[in-house]
Amino acid sequence: MTAATDISTPPSANPPIAVYNVIRTGKKEESNQIVVFGHSGLFYWWPVWLVSFILAGATYAEGDRSGGVTVSNTNLPGAIFVITLLAVAVSSTVLLRGMVSVVAIVSLIAVGVAFAWLGWWGAIVNFLGGLEIRLNAAGYLCIGIPLFIAWLIVVAVYDRMHYVIFGRGQIRYVLEVGDGEVVIPADGATVEKKRSDVFRHWILGMGTGDLMIGSGGRNSPTIELKNVLHIRRKLAIIDKMLREKAVTVD
Repeated sequence: MTAATDISTPPSANPPIAVYNVIRTGKKEESNQIVVFGHSGLFYWWPVWLVSFILAGATYAEGDRSGGVTVSNTNLPGAIFVITLLAVAVSSTVLLRGMVSVVAIVSLIAVGVAFAWLGWWGAIVNFLGGLEIRLNAAGYLCIGIPLFIAWLIVVAVYDRMHYVIFGRGQIRYVLEVGDGEVVIPADGATVEKKRSDVFRHWILGMGTGDLMIGSGGRNSPTIELKNVLHIRRKLAIIDKMLREKAVTVD
């Protein structure tokens, strides 16, 4: 009687590799890269031009038109505009990361509670009520329209001139407008998000963040792309692309 022979195939020593299957057809090929754009500091100034337009409309709707100039009957719009301008200017300039930004917010809340407990808010409101900060409707528009045009050009044109492209086996980037594109291999690259500033990235940026890319190797550069919009979603896609190997199937 002949003994049965085991002819099963031994398991492979190498683990399976995840792949992207990109089918070549006459239609547009499936995307196998992601382009990440950074934004300049002007991106965070959208509340200023937005508030300018709102206050211009409110002033025109209820303002005194005597003398041919539309001016609000109260100083409230002017105070709102100044507070918005100062808050955006400080938040977009002073960077506080991680717990430092949280401590700053908690400190501001604590100061506000302390002022209420000491009864100082009444005096502060009376002082602000005595300030005659007034702009007519045209004054708000003279600030809001040029700022909006500059913001739109910077966000839609200028900011798209510095970018990082994560592709199949390589990373291409331009960090300064006017520089040539640099190509480096993606092997060994690491991508991480720097700690966020609550004021800048969460409130003004609506989910922006700073991206750090380590390209691997002893003398390879570290790439920093600031103010990336929707950074958490893009970071997940980038991480998946760097972990998987792309191939093309005919």
